[in-house]
Amino acid sequence: MSIHLVTGPANSGKASVLLGEMRARVARGEEPLLIVPTRADQARYRRELAQGGVTMGARVERFDGLLAEVVARAGVGLPAVGSLTRERLLARLVGARPGLARALAGTVVDLEGQRITPARLRGALRVWSSAKASRSEQMSLFAQTDTPESHREGHADERSTLDWLSDVYERYQQALAKMRRSDRELRWLAALDALRRKPALWGQQPVLIYGFDDLTELQFDAIETLGTVVDSELFVSLAYEPGRVAFAGRAAAFQRLEPLVSEHTQRQARPDYYAPGSRAALHHLERSLLEESAERVVPGDAVGLLQGSSPRAEFELVAAEVRALLDAGVAADAIAIVHRSPQRIAALLSEALSAKGVPHALRRRLAFADTAAGRGLLGALRCALGIGQLGDLLAWLRVPGMLEQPRFADWLEARARRTGALDADRARSVWEAERWPLERIDRIAAAAAAGERELVDALLLELERLFTARGGGCAPLLAGRELDEAAALAAGRRALEQLRELARLDPESGGVTEVPAVLESLDFMSGEEPGAGQVAVVDPLGLRARRVGVLFVCGMQEGVFPAPPSPPLIPEGQRRALAQASGLVLHAAADSLAAERYLLYAFVSRPYERLILSWHTAGEDGAPRPRSLFVDDVCDLFDPIPVRVAAPVAGSTAKESLGERPDQCIAPLRDERVLAELRERRLWSASSLELWAACPVKWFVERLLHGDELGPDAEPLARGSLAHAALKLTFERLRERIGSARITPASVFVAKELLGFALEELGEQYPLSVAPERLPGARRRLRVDLERYLDSAAERCSPLEPTHLEFEFGFDDRDPSSPPPLDLGDDVYIRGRIDRIDIGEAGEAVIYDYKGRAAPPAAHWLQDSSWQVALYMRVAQHALGKRAVGGFYQPLAGKELAARGALDSEAAVELDIVRTDSLSHEAFERLVDDCVAAARSVAVQVRSGALAPQPDSCAYNGGCSYPTICRCER
Repeated sequence: MSIHLVTGPANSGKASVLLGEMRARVARGEEPLLIVPTRADQARYRRELAQGGVTMGARVERFDGLLAEVVARAGVGLPAVGSLTRERLLARLVGARPGLARALAGTVVDLEGQRITPARLRGALRVWSSAKASRSEQMSLFAQTDTPESHREGHADERSTLDWLSDVYERYQQALAKMRRSDRELRWLAALDALRRKPALWGQQPVLIYGFDDLTELQFDAIETLGTVVDSELFVSLAYEPGRVAFAGRAAAFQRLEPLVSEHTQRQARPDYYAPGSRAALHHLERSLLEESAERVVPGDAVGLLQGSSPRAEFELVAAEVRALLDAGVAADAIAIVHRSPQRIAALLSEALSAKGVPHALRRRLAFADTAAGRGLLGALRCALGIGQLGDLLAWLRVPGMLEQPRFADWLEARARRTGALDADRARSVWEAERWPLERIDRIAAAAAAGERELVDALLLELERLFTARGGGCAPLLAGRELDEAAALAAGRRALEQLRELARLDPESGGVTEVPAVLESLDFMSGEEPGAGQVAVVDPLGLRARRVGVLFVCGMQEGVFPAPPSPPLIPEGQRRALAQASGLVLHAAADSLAAERYLLYAFVSRPYERLILSWHTAGEDGAPRPRSLFVDDVCDLFDPIPVRVAAPVAGSTAKESLGERPDQCIAPLRDERVLAELRERRLWSASSLELWAACPVKWFVERLLHGDELGPDAEPLARGSLAHAALKLTFERLRERIGSARITPASVFVAKELLGFALEELGEQYPLSVAPERLPGARRRLRVDLERYLDSAAERCSPLEPTHLEFEFGFDDRDPSSPPPLDLGDDVYIRGRIDRIDIGEAGEAVIYDYKGRAAPPAAHWLQDSSWQVALYMRVAQHALGKRAVGGFYQPLAGKELAARGALDSEAAVELDIVRTDSLSHEAFERLVDDCVAAARSVAVQVRSGALAPQPDSCAYNGGCSYPTICRCER
């Protein structure tokens, strides 16, 4: 046997021993192979060897690389299927969801690693069945006794999970055999078996394994094969020290290796592993962690604690500490941040670090569908299969580079949402009605109709096009998110190629409907490996083979670290029962708490200068989050360690104490181009000036910014548009039929009939809702309300003739016959559309403006900035030459349908109105003059750009309509 085992605690210098052995081997002309856990470790030790003068003759690989070398030298013939192919095969066999299929694949890997074949598992189950049958016969002797029912329970069939698993396992391997394929683990095992039969295939290349704190069954098998059968020199470094609680979770690995080794070197802890100023505290921490009766020492600056009020606050504290270290001259690659599950906090932590300008590398799993190319490919696929929605088509069109004019996609979204075209087919019709045909979707649809392999080929081509579209035919240097897009391209290619291979090998299963599910569940590792000049953000195992100067351990929360155990696919009770009955031992996961304790030891022993633990007291929802008891295990070794929290600044608000900017109201407009445009504006609408008076900020958002609406018109607005159009058409046709548009008791029935025709005719032009199920009810309610209004008008029986309907003025300066805008003075002009102007026999004019429900009386016009009817009365005088003697807001719905406004009591017009709406001639003229003056004054204010928030009158019943823009509290 030629296995050399080097054990010892984390600070015993095991790495220096193996690196020294590497250099010595290279100096003797050998070509040693160094095996480390991660890609980052590969890069690190390649650099370290190069700095020591070893640039040729030595390789640094991960364990997969070692096994690939074994396969290459053994010459194993059967090609292996990929991990995705294995999951899809298992999912097809059991109809499982992706998560269950993945767990099942992990169990299959464990069985293969333990060299348990389906036949062996079946045989053990038969032995178990026989043993249970005998036990059942014995139990039947007690059936007539007074044995409690609870004692007879529990003897039901415990084999259900294992029966199911053995059946799936057997069918999986049968499927592989039918396809003349192997999987990766079986191929590795076959290669190791080939080396056992012919050790000379490997030769004498030495192998050095460093940084692994535990080993899988397959890794044990490889070590045993190379070290005891092939008799190649094998050096294995293992973090282990007998008798210590921290290493209890890794003792089994040592016990399995120890009988195989020819030489065992036990390294001792070295205090000089740590920086001089931190040596006493950190060495004490490494030697005493989790040990009983440990004494307390002074931590100094070597150990620190950070406490945030929330996850964001915690990460902001950590980012501030890291920034301070960088500013003090600490190298970024001498700092690392550890979290038990970096994937869970990646976005929040990265945001906090970026805000402080901290260069960092954080690798995490990213969903294929969360990238532009992945989202676009899935969108095109769903559209081609006829299951797409508007968002799928937009995702495809919005892939960078797809459209020369990206605003076309925005146009489509606005048009489709406003018209209710929310599925992909209808949205595509909207697009192709005004743009060009989307033939690439048709090609994918044709490929899907031809079969799964053809569909996969089409998707591979489309994925390439989507990725290269962003470059515009060039090959730009990728950085940032573009690297994620490149990784998504690679992951998508691998997945599709495996699907194509699976479809070729097993054409009877699967189908085109499987492809979207695969792409939806696909994920990949994003981000770069930590390099020089970057702070590494890793999980605890990411630090197994390296040291750092300063280590931050984030998220020290109960329920996060230690992590709760995950339930195994095969229950522990069934494992024990099978082992007792048949002798077949299915290895279970190690004791979870012991494993978590080792992880704690592993990373707190990594820093040589400072260790900082952090946690938060509450979640983002305010729920309390207790800190991990592991923090107490560390604190028990030291004199009290001060906890740094985000302290409030004197005189600051609560929001400032959490690092947020205090709210500031929106400032007046300052951009000279905008102000110049406002100063030069001559034409205004009455509603625009009323809106400014209600709240200038609301006017700024709705009238100056005026973003395109992405959704359909609100149903009340759509209802108003249809009501206006239907009443106009009803009055016009009533005049054509009976010679007058007046609503009287004699004409109201004809008017209702014409109203029904008008609503039906205009329904498609003015849709009340984009939801088809709401249309019948909305149309019925509108017709009922408008018929009630016609009945009310008939009862009041106005003597005036509705003459001008939807009367427009001020819109066309080039047409001399078009009514001009209303001149208010100070170069302020009003244009607009008057709903209805009724004319009397003597030429008197009364203005009507339709409203939904509320109708302000004349007494409230100035107070509520309701000037529209007053301004329209002036329009009737100037544009039509008529004397305006009244103006009213006419409700079209609600309990009370009486028009409200003002009527000159001295005019020879008798209308059935509310008594208080009749004003003397002087009061009537003064009211109109005051409204005109107020509107002119507001136009002058608008030109100044003074955005003064009015939260009391901005929204209906008070309050701010746009608080995130205005930032002014009521």
